[in-house]
Amino acid sequence: MELAFGFILVTLAGGLQGSFFLPMTYTRHWKWEHSWLVFSLFAMLIINWLIAILLINNLGEVIRQIPGDTFWTVLISGTIWGLGTILFGKAMEQLGMALGYPVIMGISAVAGMVIPAIIFSSEIFLNLKGWIILFGALVSVFGIKMCAKASSRKEGASSPDAKISAKWLTLGIISGFTSCLPNIGAAFSNNIKEIALAVGNKDYLASNVVWCLFFTMGSLINVVYTLYLMRRGKVGSLLFRQSGRNWLLILGMSVMWISSLYIYGMGSFLLGNNIGLIVGWPLLVILSILIGNLWGIYRGEWASATAYSKKLLNTGLLVLLVSLVIIALSNIKYVID
Repeated sequence: MELAFGFILVTLAGGLQGSFFLPMTYTRHWKWEHSWLVFSLFAMLIINWLIAILLINNLGEVIRQIPGDTFWTVLISGTIWGLGTILFGKAMEQLGMALGYPVIMGISAVAGMVIPAIIFSSEIFLNLKGWIILFGALVSVFGIKMCAKASSRKEGASSPDAKISAKWLTLGIISGFTSCLPNIGAAFSNNIKEIALAVGNKDYLASNVVWCLFFTMGSLINVVYTLYLMRRGKVGSLLFRQSGRNWLLILGMSVMWISSLYIYGMGSFLLGNNIGLIVGWPLLVILSILIGNLWGIYRGEWASATAYSKKLLNTGLLVLLVSLVIIALSNIKYVID
């Protein structure tokens, strides 16, 4: 029963992850930095701490008892992730949901699954399970390459837009690696979880303590950067144009994003200690890629593309999804045995 509920929670989290960027595409008059500033404040800081305070008993005491090395590991990881989210936000703006999300999150899925596996279960690479994981990672490379080629064909190989897409695709790939840091942070949170359990928290909630610290550092990086952009462009006053509508849209975006990670934390626990992170992360991303791509197609981002580029995109997405399914299957006991 716990296993089934864990899959349900991870599936719900994947749907929220695949949809969270959509509200930002409907804001008016705001530049990217306005939307991202509000998102960083709401999702990574305000709502993040509200959820943590509501879910975690004696949160302050838990944080005070975290060992120094673990505390700084989480903060440094959150800072690096914060830098990566800037690249993620800009790459998504330039590439669109149909291309940007599958490429970025495809890389995130592979890295977020393989790195914890190496750290906590490195012996799996000496048996069939490890070979299946490596094969899935190799297949994902072909899927990403097809998506990149589709983008080039869509814009025209020699056009200025194609060069811009290549630039942002490269930055998107980098952000894909940094996007997996929350899962790696969760993998290193076992001692934080033990502290939370000791002060009376439920086991499926205890590991979520790491999020309030991790994303706080990410928010600081993003807030500083977006304020810098607004000051440089002298566009700070735009923040209050269409403010009610835009702020509500970004609030919805923020709730979807941060709640998806807390839900994922609970779901991955129910899937199993450590293994839940290895299995749950690719499953989360598979669904988020599918949902994100469907939203991109719905919005007409590829409406003017050639039939060949659409075929390439669809094939690349299919290959990418197959790679993630292969990786997920590597953790199903009866497949290995």
